[in-house]
Amino acid sequence: MPAPAFPASVLRRLREGWQGVLDLLYPARCLACGARALEPHLPLCTGCLRRLERADATTVTAALHRFEGLDPARTVGVALWRFDKGGVLQQLQHALKYQNRPAYGLPLGRLMAEACTDAGLPPPDVVVPVPLHRRRHLERGYNQSAWLARGLAERLGVPADATVLTRPVATRSQTHLDAGARWQNVQDAFAVATPQAVSGRQVLLVDDVMTTGATAAAALRTLQAAGAAGTAFVALALAR
Repeated sequence: MPAPAFPASVLRRLREGWQGVLDLLYPARCLACGARALEPHLPLCTGCLRRLERADATTVTAALHRFEGLDPARTVGVALWRFDKGGVLQQLQHALKYQNRPAYGLPLGRLMAEACTDAGLPPPDVVVPVPLHRRRHLERGYNQSAWLARGLAERLGVPADATVLTRPVATRSQTHLDAGARWQNVQDAFAVATPQAVSGRQVLLVDDVMTTGATAAAALRTLQAAGAAGTAFVALALAR
């Protein structure tokens, strides 16, 4: 008799519950220096957190404006940190994305909210994560950007909605593509499932890492086409 198949949502909750037990039994240590971390869901101590390089506030907006079809008057962006390939931030981002540590996204999202406020981004009406294609979501079990969006929205006191923007097209991985190929790969990848959720509203789009800006630009263009009054983008880290 075959073993019963559990829904992905049940398996995800079991994984998250087990990870919570492990966090209580083995308190997190800083990934950089080994000191006691700030909290179980943010494995960096205060000193190492402060030493991470902040991203320039104007770089993200300038990168987004290189892509066609975006309304410059409705497009602004910011990133919290500069990505440190091979460094502590990359370890943290990989744990968040690939190592079943989605809860890291909550405190990181709260820090991203502070970056948005510091940069003077327009206050959003709704926070929307960059979505995964359904197949990728099932493989990973969660969307790391949705967890970042939850923490960010909590700090700003606005709703986060992971159902607004969808990704019906299963695109190739962007990892080894140049900027032009990335844009071709994703420019038609997104759709708005609920236009009423964005029409006439200020929408804040959230992702973990921005490399060329192609993915963010394609998603922002889709939101603008659905009638968003204004769109902003925030990334946890900006690649060099």
